[in-house]
Amino acid sequence: MNASLHPSTMLPATTLLKCVAGSLCLMAAAAVADPLPRAPSPFAVVLNDCTEFAGLGPLAGTQIQGRLPPGYTAATFGPGTAGVVARASRCDRVSVDGGPVERATVSHIGINLMTPDGTGDINNYTLLYVTDSWRLAAKLREFGLPVRIDSNMVYEVNPAGSALELYAQVQAEPGITYFLDGVVNDPAPGTAAPFLANWWYSSRAGRMKMSTDIPAFAAGQADVALFNSRESALGQFLAGNRTVFPLLSVRGKFSHAVMTVSLER
Repeated sequence: MNASLHPSTMLPATTLLKCVAGSLCLMAAAAVADPLPRAPSPFAVVLNDCTEFAGLGPLAGTQIQGRLPPGYTAATFGPGTAGVVARASRCDRVSVDGGPVERATVSHIGINLMTPDGTGDINNYTLLYVTDSWRLAAKLREFGLPVRIDSNMVYEVNPAGSALELYAQVQAEPGITYFLDGVVNDPAPGTAAPFLANWWYSSRAGRMKMSTDIPAFAAGQADVALFNSRESALGQFLAGNRTVFPLLSVRGKFSHAVMTVSLER
């Protein structure tokens, strides 16, 4: 899969070898076969002083056909209805794999999942991942995720009467941008609770898991819509210019979290 929202295909687990020379041929085949390289060791991304928007909206089941590789099952929200997830977040202090601290913004689009491994308060399959952090992008690409870098990403939260207005601008494809815009509210005091969010992606490299453990996550109400070109890959997937999120629409805030990235082959 790449920025055009096409899923990748996993390598077959076994290869059928046919030979007529008996055991000598099998021994020769074993000698020249190249084993898969070992998966890279997991790494951590430390996130501090973060806010986000997260939305979950209904999507026709036909729209996700062919988007999920084997091993994933879309969550359902009624007959023939799946869920699309949109998220944008900014953290003031981010350290990737023990590296220097930087400010970083991310946005991703995905399909809501039944948990593949029995963990997580929410699980999503990644269709699109964009960030303005070169360090984060480089590490995630090592694990097979085709991250798009947008150095000019916009993530703003500004006063709007008694509430706040979120505005995010993300270049999903060369020359094509999507927007998130709407009213958000800060969480009520004393409402924070632990939360574990898992994002998944499968490629030729293996099955990747981005698991973010948030010790104290607080969420306020939001009314945000996503706007995009109907002619873009994202617009064709969503089948429209405007997407709303009636199933879940929140402004999240957390002071600390750790995202652990791992890869299975």
